[in-house]
Amino acid sequence: MTVSIEAVRAAIESGELDKDLGTLSTLVTTRLDSIRATKSTTDFGIGDKVRFNSHCGTRYLVGETARVTGLKRTKIVVQLDKPQGRFARYTPSGVESANITVPISIVDPA
Repeated sequence: MTVSIEAVRAAIESGELDKDLGTLSTLVTTRLDSIRATKSTTDFGIGDKVRFNSHCGTRYLVGETARVTGLKRTKIVVQLDKPQGRFARYTPSGVESANITVPISIVDPA
């Protein structure tokens, strides 16, 4: 059985699934944790867009997006789409993101 994301989104937004939201949340979290546990650097390529997930210790980065700029053995190197905090580098041409080396467990494909 295949259900489109649009149909699921519409059902959630309309309140049709209100009584099942807790169960859906648990299922989604469990599936995401399973996927995150099996990810490797080979699942990412230079230029891929990623989003910081709730496992990121730097709380202000949770939900932020970045681009993959490098691959290491067990980690990836990213640059933030919207540089901020200690990761922002101020240059004469504007604000740029520093290269941030992160474990793959704290990012998801965006």
